[in-house]
Amino acid sequence: MAKIEFYKINGEKDIAREYPESLKSEISDSRILEYIRYVRNANRDAIANTKNKSEVSGGGKKPWKQKGTGRARHGSRRSPIWIGGGITFGPRSNRNFEIKINKKERKAALLAVIFSKVINKSAIGVEELKFSAPKTKEASGVIEKLPLKGFVGLFLERDNENLEKSFRNIPTVRLFNFDKLDVVSILCADSLLFTKKSLQELEAILSKKSQTIKKIDYNKIEKRELKDE
Repeated sequence: MAKIEFYKINGEKDIAREYPESLKSEISDSRILEYIRYVRNANRDAIANTKNKSEVSGGGKKPWKQKGTGRARHGSRRSPIWIGGGITFGPRSNRNFEIKINKKERKAALLAVIFSKVINKSAIGVEELKFSAPKTKEASGVIEKLPLKGFVGLFLERDNENLEKSFRNIPTVRLFNFDKLDVVSILCADSLLFTKKSLQELEAILSKKSQTIKKIDYNKIEKRELKDE
C-alpha cells in the first residue's frame, strides 16, 4: 500500500491518503533512461556545422592545367582532399537528434518516476493551498513549515493563478503544470508537493484508463542536468 502523508498549511499532520491505484506504475530503469534520452534529444540543438565543398571560399579557378605537368589532375582547391577545402561527412546544423518513443511508454515512464517518489516517502500533500492574492512571502512560509527538503516540485491546480504567482519566484520551488510535465525535472526534485485537487487532476489526466497524454512542448521545458545520486 502506497500512501501520501497530508499536512495542514501550518505544518500540522493531517490524514494520510491512499495513492490512486490507477497512477501506480513500476518499470525498469532502462525504460526510464530511454524516455530521458527522448526528452533530452528533443531539446538538443545541432551547434556544430562544417562547410562542404560548395560553401568554402576561393578555388574558382582550376589549380593547373589537366595534362603536361606531371602532377595529379585537380579541378578545384575547394576539394576535400586539399588543405582549406570542404569537409567530407562533417557535422551539419540541420541534423535531427530526435528519437521516437510511443505514447504508452512516455506515460508509463512519467507515472513510474512520480510513483517512485511516493514509495520513497519524498512526496507529501496539503489539503488546500489558497491565496486571496499572489503572496510570495506567505507561500515561502508554507514551504518552511512543511517537512520538505531541497528542491521542491509543486504540482499546480488548473485555473489557480494566485497559487502559481505565489510560488513561482521561490528559487527552491519548481512548478509542474499538467500541460507540460517533464520527467527530468521531476527526477531532479528532492520532494514533491500535491494538493488534494492537483492529485485528483493528475489522476484524471494520467491514469492508466486515460488514453490521452499531451506531447511535451519542448520549447517550454527548462533544460536541467540530472543531479548526481
